[in-house]
Amino acid sequence: MRITERHLEPLNRRFQGASPVELLRFVRESFGPRAAIMSSMQRAGTALCHMADRAGLPFDVIFVDTGVLHAETLATRGELARTHPNLRVVTLSPERTFAQQTREEGLLYLSKEGQERCCDLRKSAPLNAIRGRYDAFVAALRRGEGGARAKVAPFGLDPANNVLRVHPFASLSGEALDAHFAAHPDAIENPLHAMGFRTIGCFPCTTPVLPDEPERAGRWRHLASVEYCGINPVDRGETDGGIELDDRYERLFAT
Repeated sequence: MRITERHLEPLNRRFQGASPVELLRFVRESFGPRAAIMSSMQRAGTALCHMADRAGLPFDVIFVDTGVLHAETLATRGELARTHPNLRVVTLSPERTFAQQTREEGLLYLSKEGQERCCDLRKSAPLNAIRGRYDAFVAALRRGEGGARAKVAPFGLDPANNVLRVHPFASLSGEALDAHFAAHPDAIENPLHAMGFRTIGCFPCTTPVLPDEPERAGRWRHLASVEYCGINPVDRGETDGGIELDDRYERLFAT
């Protein structure tokens, strides 16, 4: 069956005020092992993983290791895998090492066009390579992040990967996220956040952020007008192409 934005309207109405755990439980019950959480080991993603694990909900956690991540991010992945028994961390990697890519294509991230290709090769391509393994990706995007994410809904579409995108934190405030970590000292938090990194990506393109700067000011600081890597369809503005799902999911989209 083909799912378009129109088919998501009843689901978005139904879950507009739902808690993150309610959404996580719905996704697990509806899609079983064909649903996975996506996390780059930033605090919102690890909070989402913590909620799923402590609710006893088994999920794969998709983590893309670009080959140029901070050691703290890789350590966070290892700690999360060790302490969250209901979750299975699945690490994806690009076809080439960063050194091989640089030898063959040059230092891509020094220009806007090169950055787009670099992010595509090292982030999006590994995810595209598992197309067909899952029917739903759960991500920790929040409207409070602003920019292209300001209108994110609980449910969206990912035509490139042919999956339903689910955003349990769509309406979660930054204060509520802080409160989760304050109330749950066992939730894993990437140490880079305590070092001034508001959002975290590859180390060549991520810097700390000053108190008066926007949240994403530390990403691609050396390039003008670049905010996102493109791994999320909301950021690319590519959410209305429709996806194909098995007919067994038809009941989920009934009005």
